[in-house]
Amino acid sequence: MISFKEAQGIVSAVSVLGTEAVDPTRALGRVLSEDVRSFVDSPPRDSSLKDGFALKASDIENASPESPIILRVTENLCAGQDKAVSITSSQAVRIMTGATIPQGADAVLPQELTSFSREEVLCLASTSPGRNILSRGADLKKGEVLVRKGTRLDPGLVGLLVGAGVTRVQVFSLPRVVIVATGSEIAEEGALDESFKIFPSNRATIASWLRLFGIKPQMRLCRDEAAALRRLLATCIDDFDVIITSGGVLDGERDLVVATFEELGAEFLFKRVRMGPGKGVCMGRMGQKLVFNLPGGPPSNYVAFLFVALPAILRLMGEEGSFPPTESATITADLKGRGDWTQLILSKTGFRGGSLFVSPVVQESRLKRIAFSNSVVIIPEGVSFLKAGDRVKVSPFKMMASFPW
Repeated sequence: MISFKEAQGIVSAVSVLGTEAVDPTRALGRVLSEDVRSFVDSPPRDSSLKDGFALKASDIENASPESPIILRVTENLCAGQDKAVSITSSQAVRIMTGATIPQGADAVLPQELTSFSREEVLCLASTSPGRNILSRGADLKKGEVLVRKGTRLDPGLVGLLVGAGVTRVQVFSLPRVVIVATGSEIAEEGALDESFKIFPSNRATIASWLRLFGIKPQMRLCRDEAAALRRLLATCIDDFDVIITSGGVLDGERDLVVATFEELGAEFLFKRVRMGPGKGVCMGRMGQKLVFNLPGGPPSNYVAFLFVALPAILRLMGEEGSFPPTESATITADLKGRGDWTQLILSKTGFRGGSLFVSPVVQESRLKRIAFSNSVVIIPEGVSFLKAGDRVKVSPFKMMASFPW
């Protein structure tokens, strides 16, 4: 049995799976494997920020409602028109937002500060050079680095890349993941006629977390029977990059998963971790493929997935900071730790008066404890007791996923 910290060190050594090129509009949640530069200047030319009149600022420097200045309107420009237009002194061009500034003009007077007809405009205010003009490249400059390697793309970044003319981005590949619920007591979801069995809630919870990161896992179910388990796991090893099993990891006569993986050639990096819940978590590999055997008890399964399996999967996807981030919070109740392992307590965080507080979730139901928690308190080895009001490290779930897609 290794320490929680040692397990994290092994997870940190997981290398990325590979890379691929994808359309940026399909890259939400993916991690860039190289820097991305702008292909264009945006806007491509000096353009108007207002509906109004492009003119020379010096022509109307003394204009006011009491002393308006009249200019002759020579042209009408809309956004998207590729038309060469120029003006001289005492002239103006009616211009729409986004249209190209005509040659000779150095300002745009907003329409609401004018009175106009088709042939002339009455300017009721002065302006200054550059006013209401968006210069070429003000938003994006061709060749500039927009997003660095290692960045996970969110909706705003996707929009930025599309606006920069980017049509393909290099991202780290998404692993193919399968989640296998093991146990003769498990039935497929919705099989209500099998009332003596239970449904695979662990599998559903894990799959939901993976979908937050763009992974679409496959689902399998296997009874506690050696030949059937061997056939299924052999197929999974061929077809997937990551195999996660739920249940069958301890030392009972029907706990067959680890032994079966070893028969198929898996090398296990650890088989126990000094963490609670979740101490029965096992991690192995077959080449670059990863194997995770998680305990069947729901809290142990959940915590082992969040703090061991998920960080390793995120490493495959190119995430460098893949472990659940932590914040400092004040506990509202006494907590017991363990001198010989890391204690991980499902909890609920919230703000009071601008400060973060955290309380353990004390539901008797294991499934409700998971469902109603939004964070995990981390009590390190050697700390056996914390009293209400102490500061602790807590991992809020919203920080793990960043945002849902």
